[in-house]
Amino acid sequence: MNAKFNIPVLIILLIFVSSCATKVDFPVSKTVPEANVTAKVKKDGNDNYKIDLKAEDLTSPERLDPSREMYVVWIETARGTKNIGKLNISSGMFSSKRKGSLSTTTAFKPSRIIITAENTSTNNEPGTFIIVSSENF
Repeated sequence: MNAKFNIPVLIILLIFVSSCATKVDFPVSKTVPEANVTAKVKKDGNDNYKIDLKAEDLTSPERLDPSREMYVVWIETARGTKNIGKLNISSGMFSSKRKGSLSTTTAFKPSRIIITAENTSTNNEPGTFIIVSSENF
């Protein structure tokens, strides 16, 4: 094979592999076993991390025992646990499935994603009511 051909192919492959998102796995929740949570984490060109999280079939937080006001998403990083936002849950007009999503960008490299049930979204630390937590990635 021609060496001039191999270098561009290797560069393209390297760009493709480095631009792939990490799929984050979540085990079945013990609190809300019907919940289906998926996430993708991708490092961008500015060394930030884009997080796209989707959740289906989470019960309304008011129906939990004890009831809560909302779900909050957290990431574990080398610098501690960070609040990345409230997970808004909605029901579709033509479906009873409750869906939620959160898309955000952070400068902190995440190693785990956690969803908790909270009464406020402005906490600096997660409460003890953990709904689901990903494996380390």
